[in-house]
Amino acid sequence: MSTLNYIAIDLETSGIKLRNDKIIEVGLLKIKDSHITDTFSCLINPEIEINEDILSLTGIKKRELYNAESINEVIGHIVEFCEDYDLLGHNTVFDYSFIKREASRAGLVFDKKGSDTYKLCKKILPADIKKNLTDACRYFGIERKNPHRAFSDAYYTHLLFQKIMENFPDFNFSPEHMEVKLKKFIPIRKRTKEDLQKLLNCHRIGYKVNIDLLSESEAKRMMDKIKSGSKGFAL
Repeated sequence: MSTLNYIAIDLETSGIKLRNDKIIEVGLLKIKDSHITDTFSCLINPEIEINEDILSLTGIKKRELYNAESINEVIGHIVEFCEDYDLLGHNTVFDYSFIKREASRAGLVFDKKGSDTYKLCKKILPADIKKNLTDACRYFGIERKNPHRAFSDAYYTHLLFQKIMENFPDFNFSPEHMEVKLKKFIPIRKRTKEDLQKLLNCHRIGYKVNIDLLSESEAKRMMDKIKSGSKGFAL
């Protein structure tokens, strides 16, 4: 895949830990011959508690997430949208790992190479320039707007990449293999499912989630939170 063709990707998530955290927003731009030819953006109901700091940072409302589709409802479209394109992100492996995990759970193949503007900035920008997306964009005269929203960040990552290629034409921009190790997904067991449902009903907890799609460990963590009296995870 040419460096002129790629999927610019950014996600907003409930946190940075692949094991426990979930996607809450997806932003994708399809780039062909350095031009945007298609886009995809949506909120995702994470079906877990969302820290107030994350909501404040992104400006996303709990009610918006509650009314959004779950990842299992859109992961097929995300995989299809990306086709055989390589990925581009600012710390690409982070976004890739979350999508790959969800694709794997759905029985879909999502094996990608990627270009990373964060890694590129570490190589080419002066040492005194911070390498975050805002400062990297500013260095190239790009005013980043609406930060910490997936589609906006994917768009500005695309603009940054174009500026880097324009200013450093002799640099090697070939996408690299991204290594992601996923824990084996163990579906919820029948007994655990029954116990969880009893707890939800007993405590009258409203929870927009398809219990059949939970892993055994996710279900047990949910049960532990209910037993400890923590109801904040119910959106």
